[in-house]
Amino acid sequence: MFIQPMKAYKHFVTLLVLQGALFSLTYNISGVVLDSKTKNPITDANISLNYYDVGTVSNQDGNFNLIINKVTFKNVELSIKVIGYEKKNISINLSDNIVVLGDIFLTAKNIELESVKIHSHTTESVQISDEVISGLKLSQNIKGNLATTLSNQANIGINSLGIVTSKPSLRGLSGDRFLLTKNGDETGDLSQSSIDHVITLDMTEVDQIEIIRGPRSLLYGPNAIGGVINTSLIGSPEVRVEKFTSKLLIGKESVNNSRYGNLMLYIPFFKRYQINLFINDRQTENQTSPIGELENTQSNVQNYKLGATYYSNNGYFNVMKELFFMDYGIPPYPKAHETGVDIYLIQESNKINFHRDISVRSFNQLDIKYNRIVYLHTEDVNKNINYDNFSKLYLKKYINGEKKYIRDYLALNYNYIEDFLDDRPIHIGLSKITNNYKIELSGKNIVYGFEYSQRQFFPFGFYLTPRTNEEQISFYGFNEWEIKKIDIDLLSSFRVGSFRINPGNYNFNNGNSNLVLKDEDGNNVEDESGNSISLVQDRDFKSMSFSFGIRKEIDKLELNSWFMHTMRPPRVEELYSDGPHLASYGFEVGNPSLDAEKIFGIENAISYRSELLNSSLVVFYNYSPYFFEMTKDGNCEIPDDWQTYQQHPCAGADFIEWGSGGLGWLHIYSSKGNEAVMKGFEFDLEYYFNEFYLDYNLSFVRGDNITSLKPLSYINPMKQLLTLNLDKEYFNFQFRFMKTHPQNRLGEFESETPGSFLTDIVVNYSYDRHNITFQLNNIFDKIYYNHLSRIKSIAPEAGRNLNILYKITI
Repeated sequence: MFIQPMKAYKHFVTLLVLQGALFSLTYNISGVVLDSKTKNPITDANISLNYYDVGTVSNQDGNFNLIINKVTFKNVELSIKVIGYEKKNISINLSDNIVVLGDIFLTAKNIELESVKIHSHTTESVQISDEVISGLKLSQNIKGNLATTLSNQANIGINSLGIVTSKPSLRGLSGDRFLLTKNGDETGDLSQSSIDHVITLDMTEVDQIEIIRGPRSLLYGPNAIGGVINTSLIGSPEVRVEKFTSKLLIGKESVNNSRYGNLMLYIPFFKRYQINLFINDRQTENQTSPIGELENTQSNVQNYKLGATYYSNNGYFNVMKELFFMDYGIPPYPKAHETGVDIYLIQESNKINFHRDISVRSFNQLDIKYNRIVYLHTEDVNKNINYDNFSKLYLKKYINGEKKYIRDYLALNYNYIEDFLDDRPIHIGLSKITNNYKIELSGKNIVYGFEYSQRQFFPFGFYLTPRTNEEQISFYGFNEWEIKKIDIDLLSSFRVGSFRINPGNYNFNNGNSNLVLKDEDGNNVEDESGNSISLVQDRDFKSMSFSFGIRKEIDKLELNSWFMHTMRPPRVEELYSDGPHLASYGFEVGNPSLDAEKIFGIENAISYRSELLNSSLVVFYNYSPYFFEMTKDGNCEIPDDWQTYQQHPCAGADFIEWGSGGLGWLHIYSSKGNEAVMKGFEFDLEYYFNEFYLDYNLSFVRGDNITSLKPLSYINPMKQLLTLNLDKEYFNFQFRFMKTHPQNRLGEFESETPGSFLTDIVVNYSYDRHNITFQLNNIFDKIYYNHLSRIKSIAPEAGRNLNILYKITI
């Protein structure tokens, strides 16, 4: 079924040669773009020729004139797009050099299944390796969370402890080495600090996913070497309606018997005001595989959002509040937590957005944002907490407006969190309060901004990590300009800033403290008063990330190349962790002396686009002289017949923390800095023929730990994906075949993972305001394993799965 990479490349070159006979005539296409209802001219409509890199815009009278120097085929398709109107495609036969289309009427677009956005302030610059997933493509791939939704994209792996906790890995990079944002803002959760922490995002609220790489990615943060995954959410203030509009979504997934749905209401009033109300609910049971059910992998999610917006002639002012509740299970781990771990999560977000259209030199938009996020989760091994009471109590406190709660909330301290957790038996609690301020000026190909973040980290329960304050300030910018003499676009970006970490009191005289000075034998070193010497101290980091790139177009070829240097200060957990992480089955010990992580990256890409054939090849190389990893200090092989009443097979080992965990022991994980290299490629080939569309993708990444002369751990294997699409009136049929190769390049304490071959079928029906998608995954119920799964020794991945999704706009 799958062709070899070199054969694919040879076929690509052959097709390139066969398409080389170009017509040398010049063609002129003109017309007038008008509103179908008012007959008024439409200004700034985008007119382009599909599969060709030519285009123009309509003037104030709606007139346009498109000049084409070269075409491959006489039959072409003209595309006309403008915000607020339905897209229009017109088939044209270029038998004559001059084509006059006359009046072209566009229909005003209601908010149906796609959002109508105003005041968009995204830069137009893109890289060949960038990816946008929305509309039909999103419906064909959408699953329960972000990682599984992106699993069919090039070089994206899934780090997981089961379906619910899945998180994406980009080109072998995970955690803080790529950025995850919601509408361009940080999520405010702890998802990138540990494998068991979920992303506070439900896929039913996602309207679009962007994967952004190259210089533009530094607009989102300093540590963007792996790229940026930016999700655009429904309910954005950029969406304005003229009349009451509602969007309903309901769905069901068989692999974990999940039931989910949401309701989005757009309520305009007094011409310039609008209320957006969003309600979401998702319930899942234990996930299943071909060999049975995986215990304690259930979850419940509730999400509520309320936004109010005032629209002026040249901008808007918006305030929004969001409450996100979730409980989920981590499956039992033999000889560690026999009943699994339960996690209960609450996140409250308050946002203020101000947008203004301006005219100051090259800048035409001003954005000011404030975002406050309060995050809290607890970890429990004995099911002591009733989730319903947990979330209802929080809502009750908020709705009743209790004075103590409100006072402590405004005082920016953690008293209300402690009060909230009183009399609730938990093993571990983690909380994070984020205050983020951002000011940004932008134009067509220019962005400059300032960002200030304040974060407070509060651990609770059996966790010695100190309460810590963080302050981060940064200036950033992006520029793109054209050198017309040689027809090359130059791109550059930077982000400079400082990062300060101030840990609170650390109980270094506690007999269980690990962040203390020790001698060669591992014994605590004491001062003159007989006290242990703490290694926990304030840290200050200066950082500078920058990127340069070029882009060149030659007929149907496009060439991209960029270089990037990023600096990432260590997280609180990497510096000061000292306690059990129950859900990840480890006892984590930080390294207070870690320096900032540096990564140097380069990417080169070439693409070819024609009416029938598109193809691209991307190669990348990343080098880090100081690459952070939280890894095991050792590994204990537990015999299958070992009983808990017997002596532990690794009794006395110094790589195990004795006295922690459900059965009294946990492996110790510690922060280490190593020299590392990651490199790989991504090849894509697309072919269009009438209603038929084929897409083949091959991706590969390799990671090496130069310090230990071993492969890096948890690197996703080579992946091939073949997708066949057929459009028939209101239907789209998709057949998807994925081959994942075995992974036998193993990091320390890893085990080999066999390859797999999976088949999916997706059917989408769209008519008027209705859209329904049937997605049947792993139709042959194959047993397969994910190399990045932390529980692959316990259970395989999900079996056959039917996902039904229905959307309607009223």
